[in-house]
Amino acid sequence: MKKGKFLSTPHLTYSPAALLAIFSILAWPQKIVGQQKSEEKPFSLKVNVDLVVLNATVVDDKGTNVTSLNRDDFSIYEDDVLQDLSDFRPVEAPFHLVLVLDTSISTRTSLGLIKKAASNFADELRPADSIAVAEINFFAKQIQNFTSNRKTVKRAIHGLSTFPYGGSRLYDGVAIAVKHLQGVEGGRKAIVILSDGMENSSSIKFEDLRHLLAQGDAVFYPITIQNKDRQKNLLENFIRTADATKPEVAPIVKNAKESLSVLEEVYQIQTERLQTLADETGGKIFFVSDLADLAGEYAKVAQELRNTFSLAYYSKNTWRDGTMRKIRVEAKNPSYHVRTRSAYYVPKE
Repeated sequence: MKKGKFLSTPHLTYSPAALLAIFSILAWPQKIVGQQKSEEKPFSLKVNVDLVVLNATVVDDKGTNVTSLNRDDFSIYEDDVLQDLSDFRPVEAPFHLVLVLDTSISTRTSLGLIKKAASNFADELRPADSIAVAEINFFAKQIQNFTSNRKTVKRAIHGLSTFPYGGSRLYDGVAIAVKHLQGVEGGRKAIVILSDGMENSSSIKFEDLRHLLAQGDAVFYPITIQNKDRQKNLLENFIRTADATKPEVAPIVKNAKESLSVLEEVYQIQTERLQTLADETGGKIFFVSDLADLAGEYAKVAQELRNTFSLAYYSKNTWRDGTMRKIRVEAKNPSYHVRTRSAYYVPKE
């Protein structure tokens, strides 16, 4: 990875209307004309660039989690320069976690299962872990501040309802979580988001979101609902039954056909983007095809969190030069493998 730049991602080869149509069409009828986004300030994040905090998961050659390590078992390198470990927290240390749930119209028939699984996930975490809740739909907003009171968390989750119009601000939801974690001093941090992976109305762009995550110290765990076939069927049914002779319907049908032609590519690229965000923060992506299995995927995330170490060091490179700095964490035991963030971004001053 070159300093100061991220690896480029594939460019989509369809009109902007196509991506928006994939979900907005499914919400028809709705107001088509006259909806405008309010002017929004860009997301930004201030960090102490000298202190670098890492979440690290360790497995052996068989893929079994290793949890009985101490600070002397790790070596940290920044741009191939050995760093001095200044802080070490074992796997028992508590997390501050932002739980982001998709309540866009695509979840209208499954929100009950989602809320039940999310509530069970809260119970899977350690009692000392503090949870905040946010939702994404046509908007993205935090609905519950950090608390270790599980009744309060569950009340927030069960109070969610499906938003009646199309749109999914996935990137904005992640950015809100990062901003919220910015106010947390020390400790371990994580973002767990449940979504079908589609993004079509955020104010923050993907590359900017990568920079934002690279400036923070949260590990990112996306759980992606694999509902491509369902969306394909909905689009096909809409095209077949809609009356395209009506002037107000014709452009929607056109966009539906365009969306259908690129649906496979859209899902592939959006999945790759979530995979990228997880990899770069030391997290992991999970997939669920049947929402009846969602609780099991949340349990896997909880298991990951229970097996995560926290490491911190003061960078020997004190220049604030607007570059990406590569990170490598090694276990002293050669049969152990460490997963952590691959780099972090230092804003230029």
